[in-house]
Order: sequence, then C-alpha cells, then structure tokens
Amino acid sequence: MNIYVHKDGTQYGPYTLEQMQQYVQKGSFTVQDQACYDGQNWVTVAQVPGISQAATPQAQPAQAKATQAAPQSAQAATPQAASPARSKKKIIIWSSIAVVALAAIITTLLIIFTGEETEGQEEGKSEFEGKQTESGTEGNNPDDLAGTPAPEEKSPPIIPLLSRIPADAGMVFLTRLDELLSKGGDDILSLLPPGIPPMVGNIIKEPATVGLDLSEPLQAHLSPAEGQAEQFTLGFAGKLSDREKFKNTFELVANQSKPTQKDGYELYKIEGNESLAIGPDFFYLCLTESPVLAESALIKFMKADGSDGLLGSKESFSSLSQEKHDMSLWFGGESIWESASFPEIDHWNTESLAGSEGQLTLNFEAGEMRMDILLKTPNDELVYGKGEFSDGILKLTPSDAIFSLGFATNLPKFIKYLEKDIIPEFEDEFNLDQPIAELGNLSIRDVINTFTGEFMLSLTDIKMPDPASLADAAQDDPFGDIEMEDMDALPSPAGSGDAALPMMDPTAMLMAAMPKPEFILGASIDTEKWATLKASPPFAMGLGLAMMQGYAVTEKDDFLIVASKDHIEASQSGSVANPVSGGSMPVYKENDFVMIFKVEPLLDMGLPIPPGEAMDMIKEISHLEASSNSGKNNGTGTLRLVFTDSDKNSLGTLLKIISKTIFQISEGPKK
Repeated sequence: MNIYVHKDGTQYGPYTLEQMQQYVQKGSFTVQDQACYDGQNWVTVAQVPGISQAATPQAQPAQAKATQAAPQSAQAATPQAASPARSKKKIIIWSSIAVVALAAIITTLLIIFTGEETEGQEEGKSEFEGKQTESGTEGNNPDDLAGTPAPEEKSPPIIPLLSRIPADAGMVFLTRLDELLSKGGDDILSLLPPGIPPMVGNIIKEPATVGLDLSEPLQAHLSPAEGQAEQFTLGFAGKLSDREKFKNTFELVANQSKPTQKDGYELYKIEGNESLAIGPDFFYLCLTESPVLAESALIKFMKADGSDGLLGSKESFSSLSQEKHDMSLWFGGESIWESASFPEIDHWNTESLAGSEGQLTLNFEAGEMRMDILLKTPNDELVYGKGEFSDGILKLTPSDAIFSLGFATNLPKFIKYLEKDIIPEFEDEFNLDQPIAELGNLSIRDVINTFTGEFMLSLTDIKMPDPASLADAAQDDPFGDIEMEDMDALPSPAGSGDAALPMMDPTAMLMAAMPKPEFILGASIDTEKWATLKASPPFAMGLGLAMMQGYAVTEKDDFLIVASKDHIEASQSGSVANPVSGGSMPVYKENDFVMIFKVEPLLDMGLPIPPGEAMDMIKEISHLEASSNSGKNNGTGTLRLVFTDSDKNSLGTLLKIISKTIFQISEGPKK
C-alpha cells in the first residue's frame, strides 16, 4: 500500500503502512490530515485501513523544523525537469480555461475537447507516482520526519468544487471532459486546424502534463452581482493535480508575473476585471464588470466552506450533480429572473417564469446522441399541452412516414399566452377580435377557434417527375392529376371557342416539373365552425385550388383531412392502412409535440443529392427525433440523433461529420 499525505498545502509520500503508523505516533501527521491510499480518493488519515486512531502525538519542537524536514517529492519540479514541457503548457492552459466558457454556451465542439484528460494512469500506478523529482524519494526518509513537531493549527478542510458554488447562482454548467475524450477518441484530433504541432495532440490526450485533473467535472456558474441590478458574475472552476505546473504554464502563456499571495490562495490579475485564483487543488476564473464585484465573488468562492452553497439549498441541483452526464446545465429562475431585464422586449411579462427551475443534459452513447430537458414551473401558466395525442389523430399517422410533425395543445390557452406576452411585441394594435371583411366578417380568433388543438402532418414519399412524360402531360392532361370530368369547370383560352383544347399554362408546366410530395394532414376541428369558415371567400378559393391539384379535402369524425393522391382512400375512411402502433406508440402517447425525420428512406427516392462527401455524411444518420410534453408543470423534452452505426459511440460519428463539413467549407466549391 502506497500512502500519500496532503498537509498544509504540501503533498508527502509515498509511505508504507508501517511508516505512516510511526509518523502518526510521533505526531508528524495527525489523524485529521488528508491521505490517499488507493490512488483515487482523499480521506482523513484516520480512515486509512490499519492506522490506529488512538495514536497520541508526542511533544515536538518548533513548526519551522517540520517545514524544513518536509519531504520534497511532492514539491514542484525543478526548472530543469519542467523546461521540456513548457512549450506544451503554453498551448493547453488557455484552451482548458476557454473550454468551459465556450462549452457553457455550447458554441463550439473544437474548444471543448482541447482541455480533455483521459481517466487512466499506467496500470499499477496511482496518479501521484508520476510527480517524483529527479531526487527520487528524497525527503521521505523516516529519519527526516522523526522528531518533527505536529503543527498546532489544523489543515483547512478540503471543500469540493460543487460545494463552493454560491447559493444565489442562477445557472450552472458541468462537463465531464474525460468522458468526452474517451468517447470521441481520435476524431477529436481531426478538428484541429492544419499546422498545429503533433505534440498538441499529445497534450489533449494528457492534460495532466499541465496540472489539470478531470476526475471532477469542469464547471461554469452565473450569479447575480450583489447589490447591482442587471449585472452578473461568471465563474469557471476546475480541479488541479499539480498547481505548480498549472501556475508555471499560465505565467508563460499570459506573460504574467508571480501571483499575489492572499489568505489561503494566490491571485493573478489578468486584464480588465478578469481574475484567476489558484487554491490548494483547484483554479477559479472570475469574469465580471466591476473590480469590486470581482473581489467579492473571488472571496465568496475561495473562502466557501460549503455550508451555504447551492448544493445544499437546491435539491434539484443536488440531484443533478449526483448524476453522470457528458454535459449538464442547471438553471433556477429565482435569481435569474429577479436580476435580469429585457429592454428589447418591453411587453414580455416574465413573472410567469419567476421561480422556475430546469435542467438540460447531453449524452453521447453508442449509436445515439441524446439531449433531455426538464422544466419545473411554480404554476400552470405555461401548461398548454394536452400531454398526449388522441387515438383519432394517430389513425391518420402512417408508421412508415419519412417525416412526421404534430402537436396537441390547449389552443385557446396558448393563444392567450401569445396575446399577453408575445404578440404585443410585433404589433401594438393587433386585435384578434376585429372582423375582417375578406374572411366574411370573421375575426382571427374565429378562425383559430375553429380548430381544437391537434395537428399531425405526415410525409410518406417524394415522387420525382419523369422528364420524358412532361411533353405527353402537356397534351393529354396539362393540369397534372386533375380528372377529365373536372375539365368543364376550367375556363377555355380566350378566343379559342368552345371546342378548343386548354393551353398549357406556364405555371402548370412548372408545377408538373416539381417533385410531388405524398402526404396526409389531420387537424381536429369544431365541425360547425369549420362549415362557416370554409364558406368564406379565401378558404373556398384555397380549397378549390387544392382539389384542382388532386388533393382531397374532407371532414371525418371531427377531423379535417387534407391528403395527396396516395392517401385519398384514408381521407375517406378516417384511417391510414398502417397507423403507428406497438413500439412507436409511446413517443405519441407520452408527449404532445413530436417531430420525426427519417433519413434512410430518402436515399432510395432518387432525390438530386450530389454524390461524394455530402452523400457520405447523410448516410451516417438514421433519423432525428424530437418530442416534448407540456401537459403539466414538470414539462419534459427529448432530442435524439440516431446514427446508422449502432456500435460506434455517437460522438465520434458526429465529430467525423463536423470534420468533413469544415473541410468542405474551407475548400470551397469545386471549380
């Protein structure tokens, strides 16, 4: 058993169990000091198996002697030992800090992974065994510590980074970069721009070379500034495995002098109001608008004892922090909505959002990227979904649809929300109840109230026109799918006489050359109100044009059904031949919004997709699925991007697609 000890900001070891027992008995170490015996976790010395908690420290000389005799193996590497890595350190430190900032707003995948660290060390070694200086275990001889005094002052407790997040934080972003690097593999390196030295890739794979420790997630949190309306403090923090390596790298990259010594930490003033603080085993980067605010935020984070942090005050954040996600975002509406204002949205009432909490998680698994959203509201003002789709609308939803889009909502309530908070932004005098002559004196609200809240559009095919048949169509049936018995209703060309054949209209010619989608649209309606609405001139004309193009428009079982040629029979019977069922049902029965887009069937339709890289990228994707449920206060949402290769981790596949896209953009169109 190799035992390491962390005492007064210095690391000692490794020691055998017998050596540790002697040092505890002599008082060199106390049972309250921090120790690591498994190469992974820090515990108190008293928790190390085999250490007697009854050991009584002996009387010792002065504290200075203990410092003089302290082991040297955990001290910073000598300049000679550290110099070969300095060029590497210049590259990684800013990328590792920028990683968290950019990941917090999810703007780029490249920077996210440039500060990644792999989990493993060499088999049989702990993470501390690579920190020995050229002098080996100098300073770890038992005789060096024999007779040294036990310090009168106890070492400060180690406070986890999550426990340091202030209770008033309104947003926290966490990312496990070690997991992302493990899942992304070599595909991460493919995003590096040309000309980057090969050693950069090695640094990305081994961030420990610059002192980063990714065993805990990197974090970013947003907090309102104390006493300052509409001002916030943005903080980034991460764990360090070697603070001296991290400091040396930062000083080289940023051309910084030595830090200012503070009470328990060291402080770098970067530029403007940016400050970087280095604690015993972590860093904290603070961004804000005022030096006074920056100092206040720094002291609060660096001196936190965990007693009044967000972790203990918000159960929703505490629960999320115990889950393991590649990326996660937590937000709490209390501090955010009380401190923020949106002057560009004068009429937007944010009171309905006050007190809301939510979370977003992102995970890359084998064959699938999945994003989940949870929103908890304190009231039902934003609850406007029905929670599920009815059996009636699902009878009109084919299981083999290429694209499906549907929602089931409490439409009057949703319109009331839009009318109160959204519509005033676009038109101050917009009146939903004003009669409109063109609609037969119906109002916009009358039109909306005709529908009862369920809509489902399903696309099942896209038929490409046959160029050879366009000429024949111009002679035999210039209006495409119009039945010949309907021709009497069409006007003859002027001056041609009753016996003249219809002339090919340019618009009709264009329509004949367009791809023809096969679809079915279902919408729940109030049948009596629909009878009034469809009689109004604009709707009557629109329905007539649709039927002239071969589309069926019918009403069946309180549903309005608009169908193309392939689904005319379904529009008459009120059900498609193959409605969704079995394993496809839960997504419709557990949500009130669904969008499903299947990529694979498109490849067999003869669409004009150019071959090469574009086709290769499309082939990588199986389907995209988005769904949500807003039928209760705890609203949920899910986004799934599923790939054809179900065995490979989705992050690697996604990065490969991104890499190809970036390459194509940088190359430009081929001449």
